[in-house]
Amino acid sequence: MIRITLPDGSMREARPGIRVRDAAVEMGFPSGESAVCASVNGQLRGARERLTEDCALAIYTANTPEGYRVLCHSAAHVAAHAVKRLFPTAVLGMGGPTTDGFYHEFDIGRLFHQAELEEIEVEMSHIVDADLPIKRLEMSKGDARMLLIRLGEVLRLELLDKLSPPIVSLYKQGDYIDLCRGPHLSSTGGVPPVHLTRLATSYWLDDPHAERLNRIHGTIA
Repeated sequence: MIRITLPDGSMREARPGIRVRDAAVEMGFPSGESAVCASVNGQLRGARERLTEDCALAIYTANTPEGYRVLCHSAAHVAAHAVKRLFPTAVLGMGGPTTDGFYHEFDIGRLFHQAELEEIEVEMSHIVDADLPIKRLEMSKGDARMLLIRLGEVLRLELLDKLSPPIVSLYKQGDYIDLCRGPHLSSTGGVPPVHLTRLATSYWLDDPHAERLNRIHGTIA
């Protein structure tokens, strides 16, 4: 058994390999069933990730700042997934949560049109309705490099080169996969209704001499 220290200082035991959400339910967290993510020894983890050793555990729901950021982060991935469906040659830039929603950057060789923003939002709703499992993958940097090359994600390759750990994480939902630290929701169905609010442009890694990218911004209900 592993020992789990709760925020009030009490300690419980659980079987090794139990998922965060299952541990929360078994330990009687009032919000266990609605857990979005958790702090495990001070690191933010997804609700489907497993506990394998003694740890300090705190549970976060969508009503907490931590949970809200995970919702927005997963919404950003859904946006990227939608763009890749509509524009298969799109190259992913940066993306993630903001203080009031999320953003994502893309290189499609030109700028988006406003009507295309509406198409992306509709495609996002299809991905949410599909309730695709969001799976965390871990692999060596070498394997991740080969995958990103196959996917044509040249900007992600630059980010991979900046990472020092020999093992990196990626997240997969349906036919979409991306290099990402996470954490994320358990499935796309957990993403609340999304509204894409505006289009903008940016430069890769804020370098004015780098590629000019599309940036979409959105909010969640």
